Amino acid sequence: MAPRIISGWRLPLGLAAVAAVAGCVGVPNAEQMRAIRAEAADRRLEDLAQKTTTASGTYLAGPLLLWDAVAMAQGYNRSLQQETLGREVARGRIQASYAEALPKLDLAGGYLRREEGADAAAGSGSSADQSSVGLKLSQPLFNGRIGAALRAARLYDAWTEAGIRGAAEKIQRETIRAYYAAMLSVHLLEVNQKALETAERQLADAQARRRQGMASNYDELRAQVEVANFRAQVLQARNDKDVAYTVLYRLMGASPESAAELVDEVPLVMEDVAFVDAARTALERRADLAEAEYAVRMQRESVAVARSRYLPEVSGYLSQDWANPDPLAPGQDDWGSEWQAGVQLALPLFDGLARRGTLIQERAKLRQLEIARRDAEETALSEIRQLVLTLKTAAQFAHSQSRNLETAQEALRLVEAGFKTGQNTPVEVMDARQALTTASANYFQSIFNHAMARVALQQAMGLMAPDALPDRPVLPAGNLPAGSDGSGAAVP
Repeated sequence: MAPRIISGWRLPLGLAAVAAVAGCVGVPNAEQMRAIRAEAADRRLEDLAQKTTTASGTYLAGPLLLWDAVAMAQGYNRSLQQETLGREVARGRIQASYAEALPKLDLAGGYLRREEGADAAAGSGSSADQSSVGLKLSQPLFNGRIGAALRAARLYDAWTEAGIRGAAEKIQRETIRAYYAAMLSVHLLEVNQKALETAERQLADAQARRRQGMASNYDELRAQVEVANFRAQVLQARNDKDVAYTVLYRLMGASPESAAELVDEVPLVMEDVAFVDAARTALERRADLAEAEYAVRMQRESVAVARSRYLPEVSGYLSQDWANPDPLAPGQDDWGSEWQAGVQLALPLFDGLARRGTLIQERAKLRQLEIARRDAEETALSEIRQLVLTLKTAAQFAHSQSRNLETAQEALRLVEAGFKTGQNTPVEVMDARQALTTASANYFQSIFNHAMARVALQQAMGLMAPDALPDRPVLPAGNLPAGSDGSGAAVP
């Protein structure tokens, strides 16, 4: 009588039922999820209400230097924290790649229950129960994948570091921009507040002069409109300041309720950057180009792995088994052992074209990545060319706005002096004051745009290091790439 497993189909079905029930338990429905989020909202709002460092972020108060803000962003920015966890992924991948070269030790066990009387009918005389346990040690000797897997893992680690460097540079640039944007909003608010104060004094003067019969109703109404306009501008500027500070705190991982006082002014550093020097530096140092290069090299290892499937695989093994009945004497109802050692050789002859199809795919992916690397280089050169031109334009604009501000200040001074002597009207004074306000705003905006053009060029060249200061030259002599004479070639 042939052996059979008693109720062999009931156990899998039972395990499946238990797994199905367990999968449903612990999954919140929509109402439960709202309750969970409500509790999280209460905790978060309670944190925000406290003027201390909480789970919502570090509470900031007092003076805040630019590089303190950058350092905080490098340590507490949520996006960057997620990116840096890629190091753990790379470390795990390196360890996993060792599996192609290191030995493997497996423990296996089993139990078989046969129908009673089956062995007696067969005349074996052995027990109906069969139990076994064994150890097997196997060591790959050759499979063509060992070297490629180890190299690919190391390349992945380097690729990850390049990606983290690119993310850190992006966060640093965004933090600098947010810091200077907040500082710009402070200046624009001051400009509009000063204009409002002057307009209010002008309105009081117009009202006093109208009572004395020296000004018309139109002069007073015109002054009232001027005050209303500047009040609206002050409200908008104050809102822009709050938004700018909120963006800065978010990038830094700080509490949105912080009350920091920005210290560093937006720098104005005039310099000429040669396209050739900037382009060579970018091609040598940009993080995204390094990522593209590592990606190509990793894919070459994938092609090598695909080719290795045509090669034989050789491995050695050693196994030790314990079983009841004794594997060397099946008729004895007792435990016994058996060991084996040997070498295995496997040479795939035909696998349904799977190897060929995989190799075609991997080679095509390699060509795609090579094209992507070339495209990244061309994109970098195009970006450098645009940023060099943008920096020159920004420098010219900042210089022109500086002269324009001086002109507007002098024009207002002359009009106010003429108004006192009766040579100019109140409307002319208001127009001159509005022109000065616009000129002041344009001046601060031009300095901000110039600083951001320099920072953007710095990042595009791969020079956005933690110790790189925006008030220093974008491409100092010590950072000139190899082979550059620093002569300053014209932009093509």
